[in-house]
Amino acid sequence: DVRLQFSPGEGWAASARNPKSKAKSTRPGGKARKDSEHGTVSLKLGDAARGETLKFYLFVGSMRQGPFECNFAEQVVHELQLKVDWRKHLEAGSLPLCLQLVQE
Repeated sequence: DVRLQFSPGEGWAASARNPKSKAKSTRPGGKARKDSEHGTVSLKLGDAARGETLKFYLFVGSMRQGPFECNFAEQVVHELQLKVDWRKHLEAGSLPLCLQLVQE
């Protein structure tokens, strides 16, 4: 069981394409997170990977990021910062996300 949760980031929140962009900020205190300009992907694995460390690449469209190394014994959910503007990788209105495990 693999769960990915995508958050679009501040670049999208401030853009004209966001229907809520007129609001100053959705964060308490009106401050945007500077480390999430391009968004994040949160990764949670089911019982099969509990207690393991996994190394993998994350693909946003055709752009590869990583490798990432996450220890699921230390925490259940890991948040990965996107380094690319995901809006440039939309395909027919969808954002393809893919994980590729690295064998060691």
